[in-house]
Amino acid sequence: MKRFALIVTLFACLTSGSQAQLALEHTYTGVSAAYIKLPIAGYKYYVMDVANKQCRFYNNDHSLWKTINLSIPANYFLCDIQYVTEDLFNTDNLIELLYVSYNYNTTLKYYTYDTRIVNENGSQLLGMPYAGYSYIYPAETGSKLFMWIYDFSVFPETVNTMVYSIPGKLNTLTTVSPNGLKSSLGSAYPNPTTSEVTIPYFLPSNIEQAELKLYAMNGEMVKSYAIDHTFDSILVKTSELPAGMYIYRVETNAYKSKSFKLAVSR
Repeated sequence: MKRFALIVTLFACLTSGSQAQLALEHTYTGVSAAYIKLPIAGYKYYVMDVANKQCRFYNNDHSLWKTINLSIPANYFLCDIQYVTEDLFNTDNLIELLYVSYNYNTTLKYYTYDTRIVNENGSQLLGMPYAGYSYIYPAETGSKLFMWIYDFSVFPETVNTMVYSIPGKLNTLTTVSPNGLKSSLGSAYPNPTTSEVTIPYFLPSNIEQAELKLYAMNGEMVKSYAIDHTFDSILVKTSELPAGMYIYRVETNAYKSKSFKLAVSR
């Protein structure tokens, strides 16, 4: 009897496991979505709605929690939302975020960017025309916000770096590849670039082949290259690309690496 009970139990476990499968939980239509852990409000989904110029937040059951309307310059388009927090840029416990918009000059073929940091109530904490790339570094004297200011309307283009002290610490969710092995990208050089750029990379042993993809700031993929363990870097031709900011990362069917930004100048 005990042997029979054990067999029944094992059969039930195997049957239950065989029925486990991927299940679509929700679709956010027409927007790009991400997931974040806010220090006070906890885990939330948030979406970037380009058409309506909004950042919207959803609870874990996908019900709408909060909407932030974003002020975009005339003839610009929202292209990136970063650093969604409650205690990074100030200490008022309101949601803050950094967002980037762009304008593309179709005649002269260059991008112009605008970066702003706002509270959820619409108050602007910082506005920086021409800023297309921002990054936060931990520092000995507290966190530092770096903003790179590019003006591609002149030749040679002007590049300036603004450094801001900020009061908070960065809180983010990180994504790793299967088995905890990370693919990695080195710093592209030269950056900014004019005609070509070298991008170092590393693939973990459990990934035989991947793709290095280059995206415009509006999300359009402009170049894709197959990479494997044969080399540890790739030379990318940029001479035919419009001047502006681009994003590159390593992708497989199941994994996307951290994204890095590349400036193309003329």
